Amino acid sequence: MNEGFFQFDISLVRPISAFALLGFLLSLEWRIPFRVPIQAKFRHAATNLVIGGTNAVVVNLIMGGILLFLTSQVETQGWGLLHHVGLGPLVNLATSIVLLDLIFYGVHWANHHVPFLWRFHRAHHSDLDLDVTTSQRFHIGEVLISTLIKAAAIAALGVSWMGLLMFEVVLQAATQFQHSNLRLPEPIDKGVRLLLVTPHMHWIHHSSRPYEHNRNFGTIFSSWDRLSGTYFIQTRQEEIGVGLAEYPSPDQVGLLGFLGMPIGSACRPGPYGP
Repeated sequence: MNEGFFQFDISLVRPISAFALLGFLLSLEWRIPFRVPIQAKFRHAATNLVIGGTNAVVVNLIMGGILLFLTSQVETQGWGLLHHVGLGPLVNLATSIVLLDLIFYGVHWANHHVPFLWRFHRAHHSDLDLDVTTSQRFHIGEVLISTLIKAAAIAALGVSWMGLLMFEVVLQAATQFQHSNLRLPEPIDKGVRLLLVTPHMHWIHHSSRPYEHNRNFGTIFSSWDRLSGTYFIQTRQEEIGVGLAEYPSPDQVGLLGFLGMPIGSACRPGPYGP
């Protein structure tokens, strides 16, 4: 078996695991939802899944070859910091995931504090129903910017192809879990969020109140928020109102409204204030 076929075969882990977890969480949300949906569930899910599927196709067409080239250069030419540290394979893999997650904590923070980036990221926060399909609701502009940052991080850190794949698998699972419309018992949620971002922690991040949606920027690990002072959990789950004040009705957050949000008129310079 040649290396190219092996990489293609192993890379199927990401979409297969993503679809499997998505289907599992959707079925749980259907049976035991925590929040009653504001929008028709099928239409809401279809809109977000179309967005996510389109993003995946566009990014793979534009950036897939670039990411593959960069990871191949890391492995054949010794690019990046991790190559020179001399870590064992498993430690290198774990370190890649941790460092990429730290970088994307910073990217997420910037998405909320840099007005240009917020124009794209607010499309994600405009969803009035938070469920597992919200994990697919990112504007293509934001996705392409994030992918360019990821490409730079791969080259600078020396992230291998396997390190990138495992990061993507873990990130996708974490993102689906934390957006899901499921309520974990508080003792379990509290224990899990000692390490990972949980639904309760991330629901606060999707609050319509700016003070709350400017907290809890973690993507996989909760430690970055704790260390940076952006961790906030002092809001009861039942009190969280999801969405943005600029887009209060379902007709404003459909597919066409979503696509136009970066250039829409209802744009403040940034989600600041109490």
